[in-house]
Amino acid sequence: MNWRVAIDIGGAFTDLLAIDQDTGEQVWTKLESTPGNYAEGVINSLTRSSLPGDKIGFVIHGQTVVINTIVTRAGSKVGLITTDGFDTLEIGRANRRDIFSLRYKKPESFVPRHLIAGVKERMLASGEVLTPLDEEGVRDGVRKLVASGAESIVIAFINSYANPDHEKRANEIVADELRRLGREPFITLSHELTREWREYERFSTAVLNSYVQSKFSAYLNQIEASLNNLGFHGTFYIMLANAGMSVSGFAKRNPIFSIEGGPVGGVVGGIALAKFLGEKDIIVLDGGSTTTKASLVRDLSPKITTDYYVNRGRFEAGYPVRVPVVEVVEVGNGGTSIVWLDETKRLKVGPKAAGAFPGPACYKKGGIEPTLTDAYVVAGYLNPQYLLGGELKIDASLARNALKEIAENFKVSVEEAADAAIRIANDQAAYVIRAVSVQKGYDTREFVLIAHGGSGPMFAPFLAEELQIPKVIVPPIPPGVFNAWGMLLADIRHDLVQTFIVGLTADSDEVKGVINRVFKEMEDRVTQMFVSEGIKDPIVLERYADMRYYGQEHAIKVALPNGAYASEDIKTIEASFIKAHEREYGFTLPGNKIEVVSFHVVGLSRVAKPKLPELDSKGATLASAQIGERDVYVGKEGWRKVPVYKKELLPKDKPIKGQAIIEEKTSTILVNQSFKAQMDKYGSVIIGAK
Repeated sequence: MNWRVAIDIGGAFTDLLAIDQDTGEQVWTKLESTPGNYAEGVINSLTRSSLPGDKIGFVIHGQTVVINTIVTRAGSKVGLITTDGFDTLEIGRANRRDIFSLRYKKPESFVPRHLIAGVKERMLASGEVLTPLDEEGVRDGVRKLVASGAESIVIAFINSYANPDHEKRANEIVADELRRLGREPFITLSHELTREWREYERFSTAVLNSYVQSKFSAYLNQIEASLNNLGFHGTFYIMLANAGMSVSGFAKRNPIFSIEGGPVGGVVGGIALAKFLGEKDIIVLDGGSTTTKASLVRDLSPKITTDYYVNRGRFEAGYPVRVPVVEVVEVGNGGTSIVWLDETKRLKVGPKAAGAFPGPACYKKGGIEPTLTDAYVVAGYLNPQYLLGGELKIDASLARNALKEIAENFKVSVEEAADAAIRIANDQAAYVIRAVSVQKGYDTREFVLIAHGGSGPMFAPFLAEELQIPKVIVPPIPPGVFNAWGMLLADIRHDLVQTFIVGLTADSDEVKGVINRVFKEMEDRVTQMFVSEGIKDPIVLERYADMRYYGQEHAIKVALPNGAYASEDIKTIEASFIKAHEREYGFTLPGNKIEVVSFHVVGLSRVAKPKLPELDSKGATLASAQIGERDVYVGKEGWRKVPVYKKELLPKDKPIKGQAIIEEKTSTILVNQSFKAQMDKYGSVIIGAK
């Protein structure tokens, strides 16, 4: 079983990339997604790859099922058992995204009031029991919820992060009662997902996990059954939002941990590529079919946060998810994003997308609304004969017809309308980069942009020019399946985060004892998680702490050394926090007390990483790589003849002066007039100033 396979589902395409661990041979496929049944697209990609199931030892899957189920509100009816008298979900948070907005609307709860059962119990923040659990009340509560139509149950008690005993006992009662009723026990305990404080955030996380659990479990079961039918007997992994992966059993119980698994694969791949090429500070841009995403990585370490929200926007508070997630900012802006006019006749691109079906008008599948892909075709950037290596034929006349109404509205040519849509899409892509860099105090001139996805290499040169990014790297792996390649580099990973407030005092034996004890207990729990999954390899443990000055609201995550801490180690930890605080906020508070708010332990089981082979381009020349010229519309300058190159035929280290187009099977790479491009020894296309 020498093949390792990664499969990533996107809004319009399902991507597969497989690597033979013995020979390094790579196989990839890119097929249209199957929105009616995403599992069908997964199996179709495996079938198209022609890989024998009994030769596959490892399948890792990144998906959009979890996030789509939440966004479209297509999950289960959730019943909540909680502490009597606490309307935590109903109250939520009072902070508004825009306090002056008259359009603000409080987020609609995923659990209506009639599906909430209050139970008498009370745990203090210290972990001390104030009111014992009313066990009969739990039984009555679950019966009431099932009778009211609840399909899955959440148990979330006040302060259970400090002491989960009541949740554990309630779980036993609920599971027993559900079995008596002949129901499958889909139960989520809030403390098993997060042991951090902030009750609303913890309850919301548990509810969303429960909301998607039955649908996601059925989805994974369907894929596993199909894999078995193909002769697969290896291990099935799911990509997680924390840049790691887990066995499918963990993901079935805790689907919320995989909420942004697919896009995070691209970040993992970007970090690996940066290591190969000797870069340290990067911005990873994923231009997909429906969204554009960006993530900033400093010193090859992704920024992982538990402050994540679903459906959060300028006027929307969103729904908090308190699990470790690589910080990614996205906007509804991709190849199948629809170009449209708002009520004031202003031109817009996205967030609504044509997706796989009916797709852009030029795909000839019945789509009639203009999309960004149609705009690229009209402007001459895309080759109608070469999408997906020639497998996807498109009709340029349909693209022109789709944009005709937009052009007539502004009394301009169809080409001018297409150019305007492209510029708006570029501006929106620039926004996500600003959101992870400039708005966080980082200078884009100090970073390298790694651009992948179908539209990422088309956005990249415009963004580099506007934001003064000195270098763009388009990966040697086909950019359109780069997320899948990144997944193959992910380690098996488990995170534990636990709130336990400790003031740092270097000469206090009590403080040192508490810190050492909490970390040791958490590390033992993480190790046991791997053992329970049958993983016997040496486990790498990493430590972090969320720290703040006394009296502050928010904390900063700081990496810590392993081992037992002495007084000097505590002083080093304090110094690390002060440095991190100054970098994040631009100031320090000398003499102020510093405290640890939450402890964070990461467990990693390393997997073998595929290598990037060096290319042999002996005999290749730019002349032989040029496959022709194409008329491209470049705004005010009108039409211009631009040389077109085939990437697979390019020689190494031979500069191509912009303006130029480099065609690759899964993407088109644009080189602006102010840039030059050349291919390195691994097959990456490096774009920089002339």
